[in-house]
Amino acid sequence: MTTIYRTNEWDGYGKQNYYWNEYRLEGDGVAKYKCNRFKFFDGDESTWQHGETFEQSWALDDPSMPDWLRQHLPA
Repeated sequence: MTTIYRTNEWDGYGKQNYYWNEYRLEGDGVAKYKCNRFKFFDGDESTWQHGETFEQSWALDDPSMPDWLRQHLPA
């Protein structure tokens, strides 16, 4: 799994809550993940928690893959 593109981070709904999209080369396709990080207070200290959710995928020869994304594929 290799990240080929990462969007700029944007603010989430709460304080210290951030999101971004990552496009990863996985086998014979590209997968889009929505990633996030947020601060969590565990009773002693605040720590950053990270998460990700699968959004969409395309085969390398899929004509519905966006052209801008195809430009980021390794040659």
